Amino acid sequence: MTHATATEHRYGRTLIKAAVTGIVLVALLGLAGCSKGPGEASAEVELSQAIREAIAKKRAPKPQPLQISRALLDQLGQPHIEVTVESHDLTGYLGLVLTRQDDFPGEITVWRSSDNNSLAFRNGMLIASRGLGGNLLSARVPAQNGIAGPASDGARSYQLRTGDNAAGQIDLACELRDLGAEQLKIIGRSYATRHIQEYCEGAPQDGRPTVVVNDYWVDSRRDKVWKSRQWAGPEIGYLRIRDLSS
Repeated sequence: MTHATATEHRYGRTLIKAAVTGIVLVALLGLAGCSKGPGEASAEVELSQAIREAIAKKRAPKPQPLQISRALLDQLGQPHIEVTVESHDLTGYLGLVLTRQDDFPGEITVWRSSDNNSLAFRNGMLIASRGLGGNLLSARVPAQNGIAGPASDGARSYQLRTGDNAAGQIDLACELRDLGAEQLKIIGRSYATRHIQEYCEGAPQDGRPTVVVNDYWVDSRRDKVWKSRQWAGPEIGYLRIRDLSS
C-alpha cells in the first residue's frame, strides 16, 4: 500500500465511527438477559469483565492524527488536502482526482479518499460533498475566473440532502470582509495571504437564525486558497481545509 492510499484509507475509515457507548450497552443488555438459573454466577463474572472492558475503552487515549512531513508530500506525486471535521475532531487526507471547467466561472477540483469520500470545490469554495453524512449536493458560489475564493458579495445557496431521495435548499445573502494580510505556514512552507471572510445570513431554520461564516486565506499571486474553514451543512458542520501542495 502506498503512503497516499494508507492516509486516504485512514480518512475514509474514521469519518463515520460507531459510538462505543452504544455497542457496550447492547453487550451489557445481552449479558443481563442470560444471567438466570444455574449460570447466574458465570454471567456475573462476564458482566464484570464487560464493565471493565468498557471502562478501559473510555480511558484509552484517542488515536493521534497521522504526522505528515514535507518530505512525504514531495514523494507522493499527487496534490493532497488536509480536512478536519470540527464536530468530530477528525483529520484526514484526500488526493486530487479531477480538475475541469464547466459552463460557469471558476475551476472545479475534486478530491477523494480511497473509499470514495469526496469533496468538490470551485475556485477553492466548497460546492459538494459525498460520504460525510448530510451530503452537500451542490452549492451556488460567487466565483469569477482568475480570482481564488469568493469574488463578490451577493447570493449563495446550498442544496442539501434531507432524507432518502429528498433534498432541501438554503438561500443566503453574503457580504465579504477583508480581515487583512496574514503570513500562513503549512508544513514547512510559508505563504503571503489575505484573510477573506464571507458572512452569510438566511431565513430562520427551526426557529433559529441561519448564519454561516466561511473563512479563506487567499494567495492572489498564485490564484489559490491555501487554507479555509467552510460550512458543509447542518449535519456535518464546518470543515477546516489546508492545501498541502507545493
